[in-house]
Formats: sequence, C-alpha cells, structure tokens
Amino acid sequence: FFGGFLKNNLAKDSRKFKAPSKTIVPPSDIDEGILDRFAENQKIVIESIRSMDKLDINKTVITSPFIRIMTYRLSDGLGIVVEHEKRHFRQARRVTAADGFPK
Repeated sequence: FFGGFLKNNLAKDSRKFKAPSKTIVPPSDIDEGILDRFAENQKIVIESIRSMDKLDINKTVITSPFIRIMTYRLSDGLGIVVEHEKRHFRQARRVTAADGFPK
C-alpha cells in the first residue's frame, strides 16, 4: 500500500511532501554548482540501482528511511526514487519559467 501510494502521489504532483529534515533540503538560492551536484547524485543513484541486479525487487521488502513503520517492496522503492527525480525536473521547469528568472 505505502509504496504505491507514495509513487502515485509523486508522479502526479498531487500533493506537496515536506522533507523530513532541513539538512536534506538545499537553500532556496540557486548556486552555480547545483547542476554539477545533481549530475553527480544521479551517478550515485544509478550505481546504487545497478548494484541491486541480483535481488528479486518484487519479493524484497524494505523499510522507509524516514518513517520506520512504513515498509514496501523494493520495486516500489525504486519507482519512488524515479518519480522523486522526475519531480526535481518538473520543479526546475517551474523555477526557470517563473517571472524574474534570469534568461
């Protein structure tokens, strides 16, 4: 239940999810290195996913790193990660299309 719920809500941008910690959310100011950091993070995410190639992602159950009582299949967890990354791109589109954003 939890995996599908999170994945579907992230995909639709149907609701805002508040990050559980200020250490996870970068400051509002956009600095020059943000794209480089994002690209580096994508490499880490891709390598992490590749390292799971021997696991049965539909039978492996994981616990949410944020809400310990929430568990879901690894396949849902990977779907959540993908939708979360897509959400970053949608957010970037909104920011760069906003009035006052440097062209």
